[in-house]
Amino acid sequence: MFQSDLPVPDRIAEGIERTLAHIAASGSMLTGAERIGVAEAVRRSSVDDDTSSSITTVIARKMATEAHNLNSADVESFDDPSTYVEILGIVAMTVAIDTTSRGVGGPNVVFPEPGPGVPTGETDPAAKQRSALVPTVGSAGPTSALSLLPAEAAAQEELHGSLYLTYEEMGEIAIHKGLPRWQLELVAARTSLINHCFF
Repeated sequence: MFQSDLPVPDRIAEGIERTLAHIAASGSMLTGAERIGVAEAVRRSSVDDDTSSSITTVIARKMATEAHNLNSADVESFDDPSTYVEILGIVAMTVAIDTTSRGVGGPNVVFPEPGPGVPTGETDPAAKQRSALVPTVGSAGPTSALSLLPAEAAAQEELHGSLYLTYEEMGEIAIHKGLPRWQLELVAARTSLINHCFF
């Protein structure tokens, strides 16, 4: 459960709770237990004595700590690029949640117990290999990075809207969500620079 001693808008806390439930549920290619394992590997990415060496863990840690070094060989480590995309979605959401928790002085959230069920295998047939490392629906970019897997793309968009702006709100220059738009963008730009965002 998300906790903070600071006042946090309900939309943020509730969005994080929904995302945690999504991470714990079976996905397109991974079970709930495997997905929680990916999220936990992200948190261990700075621990030197973590000797876990599964390709899933290795790639999750690389995504979390050195995304600028990801390449086509990383995608090809898996039989299906869908697995890589699912791991990417879990990593991105986990990092966003943990960064928010630290930002408001709270502890890392406790991951829920993995949900039951088997992976759905659902992918978007409209996804094609374009200029990205993985197939996307439409042109490659931040908002289409997870589009091969509709469930991951939808969850990422929802969390993005809870923590920042929905994709639709991004077109509204006068929007005010705790800060006026120009201040939101200043914080976002500075955060991206610090985190070496290369988009």
